[in-house]
Amino acid sequence: MNGIQMEDHAHELRGAVHLDIYKGGKLVESDTDHNLIVTVGRTQLAKLLGGGYTGHITQVGVGTGSAAAADGDTGLTGAVLIDIGSVEYDTAKVRFNFEIGTNQANGVSIREFGLFFADGTLFSHRVRKSVIGKENDIKISGYWDIYM
Repeated sequence: MNGIQMEDHAHELRGAVHLDIYKGGKLVESDTDHNLIVTVGRTQLAKLLGGGYTGHITQVGVGTGSAAAADGDTGLTGAVLIDIGSVEYDTAKVRFNFEIGTNQANGVSIREFGLFFADGTLFSHRVRKSVIGKENDIKISGYWDIYM
């Protein structure tokens, strides 16, 4: 084959979720793990870069699904959506800070987390190995980093 062969050495788009789980005001667990940026999320990001979409990520969601995160995922099982508290930017990284307060998602057996665009499109998905039995004495503080 004649011609120039080029390789893209840019880092792959990826992310990680950090959770601090408090029960009765005391930290009982800290957890950090990777996530999967799903196909519909990548599609919206491509449209955003090309001018065909004006949305942005505004919510974190929790759900009860236990199936491993997959590229074709489009939502969470029994989703409860909570507004992102703040957004921070750093070199090739964006951080979405969130808090699931003692009055939110109570009664939900949380297994999965998701980042959502304002129009409800899932961007990123993470499924935990263990359940967080969310009750009114449990608060979850966390952040979701996306690396470019």
